[in-house]
Amino acid sequence: MKRGALKFILTASLLVSVSAIVRAQEQDCLSKLDGAETLFNTGLFEEIPALLGDCMELYDETDKKKAYRLIILAHYMNDDVMAAEESMYFFLKEFPDFQPAAIDLVEFQYIFNSFSVRRSLDLGLTIGPAWTSGRIIEPFSHFSDEFSYRASGPGLFAAAYLDIPVNQMFSINIEPGYLLAKYKIHYKEAINGIYNIKQSETSSLVHLPVYGKVTFLESTMQLYAKAGFMLGYMTGAKTESNIEIIDPGTGVIAQPSTQRDHMDYRKGLYYFLGGGLGMKINFKKSYIFTEVDYHVSLNKTLKEGTNRYDQTNLWTQGWVDSDFGLNNLSVRVGMAWSIYTIKKIR
Repeated sequence: MKRGALKFILTASLLVSVSAIVRAQEQDCLSKLDGAETLFNTGLFEEIPALLGDCMELYDETDKKKAYRLIILAHYMNDDVMAAEESMYFFLKEFPDFQPAAIDLVEFQYIFNSFSVRRSLDLGLTIGPAWTSGRIIEPFSHFSDEFSYRASGPGLFAAAYLDIPVNQMFSINIEPGYLLAKYKIHYKEAINGIYNIKQSETSSLVHLPVYGKVTFLESTMQLYAKAGFMLGYMTGAKTESNIEIIDPGTGVIAQPSTQRDHMDYRKGLYYFLGGGLGMKINFKKSYIFTEVDYHVSLNKTLKEGTNRYDQTNLWTQGWVDSDFGLNNLSVRVGMAWSIYTIKKIR
């Protein structure tokens, strides 16, 4: 028999053996859980914590909650209140969203109500495509009066995610991150029927959005809305121009594409207003979410004191800046993990 085949047989046999042992342990622990319930119902509380202690990691969520209930109540019925409270603390640490059922014993509810569980912070990441366009405040063009600033393709919105709860519905949402904005000057038609000018700009900004956020529905799936402001600082701006000459005799003559750094003509600090709508799906101590956001800059993009007709790319690229602000639409997905604070209140 070849060595490879022998190795495969040995590995498969080991996996089968381990799986059989685990299944046997699980069955044994389920039997212990039934036995612990029988002991509790007959008033024999002393042996329950030791009986279930080694099995806690093997139970599924439903059985683990049942085991915790029995351990907590067994300690309490044995007049070991400190042990009951310690077990409740670990129970709530693992299941912070737990709420007692109406059929839970009064003693269990009493110990549960001795603690306060509060979601203190959500930490996560979010990322998605962004489309940036320009809002013309005052147009300037020596070519055409019919032009606009449009998205030239999807950019990128990526951020860290911090959500600080104020109460059950309201929270403060902060998302420091990065925005890659892509937009172009779109002329409705060729200039004088001859020149087809394609001009685009790619800008990068670090940003700090701060929102007030309202979450609706108390369920696994929740909807939310948020509104607030965003500070942005532009770290780079590059223009790209391509001029095509339309000659009826020879066809289209394309000029080489030209790229230039454009930061000398861009402001550094930007102020945005905006908000968004989203949906999140909750899991145990975490959630995934998707949202649509829209932001509008309050200040102009062209740096103050800049003479647009002195720009070095005016004559080589036909580039001239209008007074315009940035609009940004982003569609994002993300995931966050919740941090809880558990305190004993009595």
